[in-house]
Amino acid sequence: MFEQAKWIWRSGDRRPINEHILFRKTFTYETEISNRAILSISADTKFRLWVNGTELGEGPIRSTADHWYYDEFDITHLLKPVANVIAVQVWHYGHSNYQYIENEAGLLAELCLQGEEGIQVIGTDETWLCCRHEGYDADVVKRNVNLGWMEIYDANALSDQWVLPTYDDGSWVSSEVVAPYGGAPWGRLYPRVIEPLSTQIIRPKQILALSEIAPIRQVISVNMRDNLYPGSRDANAKIFSGFLAVRLVAESEAKGRLTFAHSKWNGVQGRFKINDRWYVHNDEIGLAAGEHLFMLEICGVHNDLFCHMEFDFDRELHFAHPRGDDQDSSFVTIGPFESIESYADGFQPVYGGVEKRTGLNHEHALLLEIGACSTLKAFEAYHDMCKNVHPRHVLVNKMIYSLMMRKRFVKHYPITNQLERMLHDHLLPTVLPDTVEGGDLEIVLDFGKIYVGTIELEVDAPQGTVIDVYGFENRVNGVNAYTSGCNNSFRYICREGRQVFKSFTRMGFRYVIVAVRNANTQIRIHRVQLNQSSYPGTDKALFRCSDPLLNDIWEISRHTSHMCMEDTFVDCPTYEQVFWVGDCRVSALVNYQLFGSYELVRHCLEMVPRSRSQSPLLLALFPTDWQAAIPMWTFSWIIACKEYVDYSGDPTFIEAIYPEIRITLEAYRGFLNDDGLFDTSSWNMLDWAPIDIPSVGVVTAQQAQLAQCHRIAAEMAETLGLQGEARELLQHAEQLKRAIGEHLWDDEAQVYLDGIHRNGKPSTTTSLQTQVLLYLADCLGERQMLIIEPQLLHPPKSWIQIGSPFFSFYLFEVWKRFGELDRTLAQIKTDWGQMIRYGATTTWETFQVFPRSHAHAWSAAPAFVLGNQLLGIEKVEEGYRKIRIAPPVTELLWAEGSVPTVYGRIDVSWSKEAGKRVMHVAVPLEIQVEAVHEQWADWDIQIHVIG
Repeated sequence: MFEQAKWIWRSGDRRPINEHILFRKTFTYETEISNRAILSISADTKFRLWVNGTELGEGPIRSTADHWYYDEFDITHLLKPVANVIAVQVWHYGHSNYQYIENEAGLLAELCLQGEEGIQVIGTDETWLCCRHEGYDADVVKRNVNLGWMEIYDANALSDQWVLPTYDDGSWVSSEVVAPYGGAPWGRLYPRVIEPLSTQIIRPKQILALSEIAPIRQVISVNMRDNLYPGSRDANAKIFSGFLAVRLVAESEAKGRLTFAHSKWNGVQGRFKINDRWYVHNDEIGLAAGEHLFMLEICGVHNDLFCHMEFDFDRELHFAHPRGDDQDSSFVTIGPFESIESYADGFQPVYGGVEKRTGLNHEHALLLEIGACSTLKAFEAYHDMCKNVHPRHVLVNKMIYSLMMRKRFVKHYPITNQLERMLHDHLLPTVLPDTVEGGDLEIVLDFGKIYVGTIELEVDAPQGTVIDVYGFENRVNGVNAYTSGCNNSFRYICREGRQVFKSFTRMGFRYVIVAVRNANTQIRIHRVQLNQSSYPGTDKALFRCSDPLLNDIWEISRHTSHMCMEDTFVDCPTYEQVFWVGDCRVSALVNYQLFGSYELVRHCLEMVPRSRSQSPLLLALFPTDWQAAIPMWTFSWIIACKEYVDYSGDPTFIEAIYPEIRITLEAYRGFLNDDGLFDTSSWNMLDWAPIDIPSVGVVTAQQAQLAQCHRIAAEMAETLGLQGEARELLQHAEQLKRAIGEHLWDDEAQVYLDGIHRNGKPSTTTSLQTQVLLYLADCLGERQMLIIEPQLLHPPKSWIQIGSPFFSFYLFEVWKRFGELDRTLAQIKTDWGQMIRYGATTTWETFQVFPRSHAHAWSAAPAFVLGNQLLGIEKVEEGYRKIRIAPPVTELLWAEGSVPTVYGRIDVSWSKEAGKRVMHVAVPLEIQVEAVHEQWADWDIQIHVIG
């Protein structure tokens, strides 16, 4: 594979930032020579592929430099016995985010034409033509640090005919070979090991509003990365102090407010000074006519280095260099005075928003001295310390989130049938009305549920019309709930006439605002559609029972799980689209119950240890270079590895994963203190709850999970015939459990401590979370078991209670062991029923009304619980080789559904209606059924064997 292909790119910068490069290769296809054509392709960072104008797909899946993937496409049916063209668009990010680690740019492809006369190979080399796609604006803001760059596309820059064989590419240039196959930095490539995403077309269900609006006058976004951290392309948190300054000019008296689009987490903000007065976000400001000194004080943790300032004043303000003699630049930075770099090594301070303080000196001499400046003249004394922000890095009105949120309504229009034409698949378009004050037109669309994918527009518009598209998840009492911390949008600049545009941006949303700006004639919208894409999943695991509320909860859980299945499991479709290791355990279990996509689970689990080069604790999310380690997430990964074997029966996985688990546990034992307690500086998260667990010190629940993971590893070692290693691992597990009893049991309070801070101070809280995880890890002492176990059903009010749907999953595991099915169902109806009450179509990140994220996979546990516990099918052997039929003990009258297995679907229905207990089970032939006659005594159970 790729023996005749080389990595190519456009001559010039090998690490371009936010650049789109187009590639073409024309060739002749001779049917007598070949009858099958397979194209293998990869790129850094993302490619979109066409053959003879037909779009085939995108790729590659999430990769790292030492484990890069490629895709294969059968293009035989698209080739013609004349000129053919392979056309590829490559988007190179140039910056890390939470899905990608910054690397060099490149394209690699090989077409293999197979026939009776032999094999002809066409590989990427200098004969492939390329050009920079000038339609994509490189100087843009980010959607956020998780997702990376926002997309701004000008359709006037290049004809969309470039993907066709007939396109004249005479002005394009030859590509440059940048590396041989197998050479740095990618090495050997790996074939995609999971299915391609499936796609369906989703159209909006309703137009909620059409309005003329006047957006905020000025949103200034200043990219300070090159000033403060030159050459830095990583996604790690930046902890520093300094200033951003500018000469603020008001031609006449002005009044207004300055707000910041994002919190410090996704941008740079803080208190700011105008002349001699300090202000904070949203203070009222009055400016006299003239020139003013503006200084933003920076002192904190920032995961992005953009400052998004929303100047909502009654007149336009102007910005000039503080010295006044520099006509090119306006904003300047000073600093950093201090800079702290965070590492997820388990020893150094965590920062990154986890600890209560940043470690920065807020009384730093320069911070105070420069902050005392109250005039432009006084500021001149620090001119030599100033660094100009390049004009390309001062962006005006490109932060679409701000334009959508900060606006004035001019007029609202009634929604007529003619306006709703865009909702239908027919010939007539929606014709937008003329504006009253020359403002922008804004349409709010409802797609009915939260979906994820790429948006496609078909419009008829004059040249230069700007269409901003922004997605969000929720409306409260008819008011848009904007996506705080996420600029979930793209911009399209129209050419003249009727046109189609498909965004490159993967967006999650239920509602979409389409804002039409700069239109001087009527606009016709033919369609706005979502190309919804997710990992292939069918409705094989339908579920229904006698409680309609549980049915609704199961459905929103199922839909959430599906929308959070991409090339990995992701936490949410809108805000992050990130593979979080701890979330994966819940997502995998839900997947076993709904879809049976075992290959996706294995792919995710095998990715996790690839972060070892960055942290011995393994990163909490991947691929990224953001330094965040959550030990509970690593423990969840090890538990999920065991569960994968339990559910899939995959005989090869243990041999592949056990060495990685062994190395990980060895690293974790390196953090044991003299008392045998696991003591780290890390993001020691258990739940979104106010538990006093140290970010530096011992966390009781983590100690227990570490013991549990040693037992799991011992079981794997035993399976592999490594009895010596198994015995050693069990000894470690017992030592860890013994240390819990000796040091973490509070005999006076008769409860386990949540933890011990490194200074020796015990935690001030007692949490249900700690006791639950100790119980599940089999780390309660015999005497302590008698005390703690009853309280897991009736926890004292003084204990910290469950804070998120994520941790409810662990509580439900406990209740299952107690045989408390109806208790679990009642809790699901209470907590998830509230989501249904407020119109949720997906499960929320938290139980709060309303949360940040309205679609979060870690909250989809009811889909697992209901199918796993209510259908009466118990897995006895790995991979469902043997099952036990045990009708559930519940007050429900009936239930029906399916359980996916590697052997096929198990279909179940049971009923207690009309005084009869009847159960029907259809089982694939390869699955052995174990009878439990004492449980069948008063049931009529009928088993149908399939196959």
